[in-house]
Amino acid sequence: MSTSSLPSGVMAASLTPLDANGHPDGQALARHVQTLLNEGCDAALLFGTTGEGLSFTVEERQRALDAVLDAGIAPHRLLVGTGALALPDAITLSSHATDRDVGGVLVLPPFHFTNVTDEGLVRAYATLIENVGNDALRIYFYHYPDLTHVPIPFPVIERLREHYPEQIAGIKDSSDEWDHLDALCSSFPDLQVFAGSERHLTPLLRAGGAGCISATVNVTAPLAQQAVLDWKNDAQVASAQSTLTELRTRLSQFPTIPALKQLLAWRHDVPAWPQVRPPLAPLDEDETSRLKSLHESLWSEVEDALR
Repeated sequence: MSTSSLPSGVMAASLTPLDANGHPDGQALARHVQTLLNEGCDAALLFGTTGEGLSFTVEERQRALDAVLDAGIAPHRLLVGTGALALPDAITLSSHATDRDVGGVLVLPPFHFTNVTDEGLVRAYATLIENVGNDALRIYFYHYPDLTHVPIPFPVIERLREHYPEQIAGIKDSSDEWDHLDALCSSFPDLQVFAGSERHLTPLLRAGGAGCISATVNVTAPLAQQAVLDWKNDAQVASAQSTLTELRTRLSQFPTIPALKQLLAWRHDVPAWPQVRPPLAPLDEDETSRLKSLHESLWSEVEDALR
């Protein structure tokens, strides 16, 4: 059985700030991660979908991770997205992150072929584990079938756990299907099961899950942590979870990454925050106007729910 140092609870799928040349800004990323931890996140995911990870080169991701760690962020509070189209790139990224003692690596399944078999998935993850060759490696499966069109079936998890019980640590389920999340918790009670949306945060904790890894926690971290505290204290009124779910729904009206970056630009008065790497594009005028209206009430709603 694996023993991961990655904390359970609230994890932000961190956005990645870009510099003037459109490259990941490691120092700005370190500052953002520290802010997330200060505001209530137990950990942060770097270079996941929200972090535009697949838009960056191997070297860009390695340099940015090094900058974050060199700034003093505790490595055990980081999960690092190391998925890549080429398996050798995923191996390189996973080796680098593991050598830096991070809490774990989040690995997408192969997603550039259709009808990938269970055997193919097992071979891909096994090849990664064998080539990293580090007992400290802790893998978290990234189940996101809407994005990859390659689900991670339960038999694949079972086979890999049988062969690599120390390396298989958990799963991020971004399917947004409660029945699937619940089944993961009951079938794999010794793995850390994270939901991809804070809408499922409290129900998942009740089911034995680990917490959430969410994009919108970039702007709602204190509220998400309050929802965890309410669950721990068996609070009768779950106002934090209700507000959290409502804000997630309202933010879903916008393109996620550009909208969240724009919100942070307004909140911290940092004009560079809205930059995204193509093929993403900044918000258009109508989206910006509508988001501005939400921005003006968002922070006060978070504060009100915490009173």
